[in-house]
Amino acid sequence: MYRLSDIKSTVQQTADAIAAALKIEVEIADSDLIRVAGTGKYKSQCGFPMDDGFVYRHVMETGAAVIIDDPGFNDLCQPCPSRGNCQEYAEVAIPIRVEEHIIGAIGLVSFNEKQTKRLMDNKQSLLLFLEKMAELLVGKVIENQHNYERELMTSQLLTVLNLLHDGILLINDQQHVTHYNTLAAKLLDIDENQDQVLYQLLDDKRLWFAVERGDPFSGPIRGKRVATQLYCDVVPIKNNGVIEGAVISVKDIKQIKKLVKEATVSEIETHFSQIIGESPKMNTLKALALHVAPSKATLLIQGESGTGKELLARAIHQSSKRKGHAFIAINCGAIPENLLESELFGYEEGSFTGARRGGKLGKFELAHNGTIFLDEIGDMPLHLQVKILRVLQERRVERIGGTRSIPLDVRIIAATHRDLDEMVKTGEFREDLYYRLSVIPLTIPPLRERLEDVPILVQFYLDYYATVTDRSVSGITQETIDILANYSWPGNVRELGNVIEYCVTMVAGGNITSDTLPQRFKTLLKPESQNSSLNLKKLEREAILKALSLVDSEGHKDDAAKLLGISRATLYRKIKEYQIG
Repeated sequence: MYRLSDIKSTVQQTADAIAAALKIEVEIADSDLIRVAGTGKYKSQCGFPMDDGFVYRHVMETGAAVIIDDPGFNDLCQPCPSRGNCQEYAEVAIPIRVEEHIIGAIGLVSFNEKQTKRLMDNKQSLLLFLEKMAELLVGKVIENQHNYERELMTSQLLTVLNLLHDGILLINDQQHVTHYNTLAAKLLDIDENQDQVLYQLLDDKRLWFAVERGDPFSGPIRGKRVATQLYCDVVPIKNNGVIEGAVISVKDIKQIKKLVKEATVSEIETHFSQIIGESPKMNTLKALALHVAPSKATLLIQGESGTGKELLARAIHQSSKRKGHAFIAINCGAIPENLLESELFGYEEGSFTGARRGGKLGKFELAHNGTIFLDEIGDMPLHLQVKILRVLQERRVERIGGTRSIPLDVRIIAATHRDLDEMVKTGEFREDLYYRLSVIPLTIPPLRERLEDVPILVQFYLDYYATVTDRSVSGITQETIDILANYSWPGNVRELGNVIEYCVTMVAGGNITSDTLPQRFKTLLKPESQNSSLNLKKLEREAILKALSLVDSEGHKDDAAKLLGISRATLYRKIKEYQIG
């Protein structure tokens, strides 16, 4: 918004200059008819409303200049209380216009015959002169507004820069620091009373070479005045293809690691009390896990899919001296083989096509001082098993494309649903790694071996999913609990949780009954026909078909063999014998 009052001193200087040149009194008003400047008797009235400003109001409303040679008798003077007794002899007024807006008016006023004659004899030249003075004022108003907007923008940008969690430097093409935020000043020990040059603050060679090429840069940089390890991201500033400088963001590497630690630690508030089960097997397992948790020993957790291997690993971490540090979990079977190595060990910049600028920290480095959980380690390729073995032996890691070994203090907990002992015999898993991992083996029993835990697991999941789904469920009938407690659970605790979630979602209030259960349970509840054949082979074939159908969702014939109480080889032979597709 353009206002004459914002350049009050300039307006007064202009009025004084006009009055001195023309020997006529001058007054200048803004759009609210507040006298901004004046000479002679008007000077003492500056800053006050113009009670007799009828002529100026007309000029600003019409946008046209006015010449009055009969003050007090002109039609524009009718509302004036001094009409017919005006002390003014003549008046000339023109609008001050910025674009389409009128922001004020300039008036020349004579108080004697001599001034009046000079005014009337030179009307056109005076109007032209006043227009030039109005243009001068407009230019100053616009300049002042632009300066204000520029200062406001600068203030806003500095506020934003100071809110960032990175130090920010703006560098010109001569490597001089033109702007910086408060965090940059702190990280780099910048003296605000001295001009700063990039090489005085940072080890700038690699960084500036990239800028001169017009390329961005990311990577660790050594500070000149501080011992802190820094990480920099640099983007060149280009103007019509010419490098005019760069923007540099500076991070404290220790702070980055702290943020990673906070992000990972916050997810692992898992305690042994959250591992549901009071059966003898589960109590024995929890007691052993709690006993070994404070140690530094490598652990191997074995158990079928869905038994809660990661939950146990998190509880062990939370009960160890490392609980204040990161717990990093990675599923070795879920990540493509060509990506798994870089995820685990990280890489240096330029080590392969598509490598991120500045390189990348691997999961082992992120887990420093904490715990890394290698889930499904039985699916890890043999060539990576060698590198894992080296980490276990030397407690050091080397990034892809790197030339230095990085020392590590990390506890490894591995887990698998596969039979590693059998895999060692077939050459699918390294024997030396197997013995390194299984220093203290922990085996989670499948749910079918601890069916006495089903009722308390059912209640746990019932309460949990009723809260999560915001459904009102009164409870579950004893008949339904008995059915669930006599099911073989090939999918283990995960399958039980899914069944209860289904029931909570499907029940229309009240209790969960056997009718609420998924379809596969209703099939199991159908009474056997009284005319069923007692032919032994037919019964055996039906038993195999039923076992295979129960594990169909998981697809493991090993589980079917366990349900039937026979070996995997026997199951395959029976499938072939009975021509079961």
